[in-house]
Amino acid sequence: MKFFDILKSANTNLWHNKGRTILTVIAVMIGALTIAITVGINNGVNNYVSKQVANVGSKGLMEIVPAAATGQQADGPQKYEANRGSATDQQNITPAKLKKLKAMKSLKDMQPVQDMSIDYVQGPNHSKYTIQAQPPVGINVDLKRGRQAAKNGHSQEIVLANEYIKALGFKSAQQALGKTIKVAASSQATNQRSIVTAKIVGIRNQSIIQGSQSIISQALADRVSNINQAGLPAKMKQNYYGVTATVKNPTDANIAKVKKQLAKQGYDAQTFQDQVGQLRQVVNAITGVLIVFGAIALLAASFGVINTLYMSVRDRTREIGLMKALGLSRGKVFLIFSCESLLIGLIGSVLGILLAAGIGQILNQLAVTSFLKGLAGFTLVQFTLPSVVAIIVIIMLIAFLAGTLPARRAAKLDPMTALRYE
Repeated sequence: MKFFDILKSANTNLWHNKGRTILTVIAVMIGALTIAITVGINNGVNNYVSKQVANVGSKGLMEIVPAAATGQQADGPQKYEANRGSATDQQNITPAKLKKLKAMKSLKDMQPVQDMSIDYVQGPNHSKYTIQAQPPVGINVDLKRGRQAAKNGHSQEIVLANEYIKALGFKSAQQALGKTIKVAASSQATNQRSIVTAKIVGIRNQSIIQGSQSIISQALADRVSNINQAGLPAKMKQNYYGVTATVKNPTDANIAKVKKQLAKQGYDAQTFQDQVGQLRQVVNAITGVLIVFGAIALLAASFGVINTLYMSVRDRTREIGLMKALGLSRGKVFLIFSCESLLIGLIGSVLGILLAAGIGQILNQLAVTSFLKGLAGFTLVQFTLPSVVAIIVIIMLIAFLAGTLPARRAAKLDPMTALRYE
């Protein structure tokens, strides 16, 4: 008896009791559906996060801020040391600290981060809106239209978050490109307000990492910072919130080494990938729990497979006895029942994945028009060929293992005893 004949026989025998087989397949399908949807969400979120990481910056790009400013110091009260200066000095990067940081040979492209704030922006419709913006230090945002803001030169440019387009009076992102808007900033010392103009050079897509933050060119950031600091004592003007820098030869070991060096000097250093990694860990933890529920469903389904095949062995005892009396070996009897269990796993997993694909399409359409609205490029549920194949193979393996006991019992039946079975 050839393998194809065994497979054909297993398929025919499987449907002798259609009701029992269909119920077992449904149980396997539910487990496959749960796991496929969960893996699809995990793929979708991690794929989007990876895109955001690629946009944010290089692997070695890190933000360095004084630990005193982030509260990342050792537990318990910290002893005051007069030589460390005032609390403000400890929470900012002074020119002396900046010089020392620049002397570190393991870092390059160091840029201080200015403390600046914009009061509002105003467009053609004269409405005023508050805005969150930052200079383009090490950042290339995901653009809907246009280009990135200039990192050098004297151009006062802005990459607007998409939600500001209609609010400021533009009909579309394309129409807004090249137009100018007013940017208002005030002096922290005198409260005197100044208005500058900024050219819109890009429209960015919303990001789950940076939200709807706009990006302004370095020249505009310098201008706003100068307005904010007008009238302040010289010492206060020279302080920075933090710095960005890139680790030379950014291997994981080198990045960890630099972080340790900075920690000893009283700084908290985080790469942009560290920040994204925390988000990825949360997603993996949530989807991991959901996969456990799918595994429990599959475990329950495996008992269904065992029951179905045990009942099949009992119903076909005389048939098995006849096959063995005609010369069919134990191995081939075992193979017939094993093929039946594999077919249950294959049919159940394929149906579960097809159903998951349909539900995934509906979820993606709902997400785009509701809770993921504005996050362009974010497909919530994504299926990849390797993950689909892995799910099918794992479920077939579980079904095979579940069918081993009934198949072994069928293979060990004595032909004479089986033929006398009533």
